[in-house]
Amino acid sequence: MKAMAKDFNMKEAYNKLKHKLPDFNEIDDEFEISFIDYKLEDDKFLLRSIRRKMNEKIIFYCRIIEGVLYPHQANIISMMEGNMFDEEEKKRVQELYKKLMFYERDSLKLDVIADEKKNVEFINNIFGLWREHNKEMKWVVEKMQKGWMQEEKKEGGSYLG
Repeated sequence: MKAMAKDFNMKEAYNKLKHKLPDFNEIDDEFEISFIDYKLEDDKFLLRSIRRKMNEKIIFYCRIIEGVLYPHQANIISMMEGNMFDEEEKKRVQELYKKLMFYERDSLKLDVIADEKKNVEFINNIFGLWREHNKEMKWVVEKMQKGWMQEEKKEGGSYLG
C-alpha cells in the first residue's frame, strides 16, 4: 500500500535526490518548496515540481514589475506606482524584468521538453542568482512602498499620482 501525501517528507525526499542541489533549508527559505503538494507515487517528478515552485516566484515578481513598467489606466495602483519611478529607474527595473522573463521562459521550455538534467541546472542557476535578483526586487518594492507615503505632486491645481 502506498503512503498518503501526509506521510511524505519533502526534506527527506529532496535529500535523496541523486543530484548536486542547493541545501534544502536554504532553497526552502527562498522558494517554500516544502509547501509543494506532493504524493509519493509521483516522486519521479520531484525535480519538475521544485522547478515549477521556483518559477511561481519568478512569475509573481514579473507581475509586480509589469504594473510598474506597463501601468493600466483602469488600475489606479499600477498608474500611481508607475509614476513613482523616473526613466533611469524604469530602465533598471526593465533589466530585472528581462532577466526574470528569460528564466520564466526557460522553465516553460522545460515543461515542453522534459529533461531531468536541465531541471537540475535550472534549480541550481536560479538559486545561485536569486539573492542578486532579490536585492533588486527589494529596491523596487521599497521604492513603491515609500512612494505611497510621499505627497502627491500638484500641477495646475489638480493632483497627479
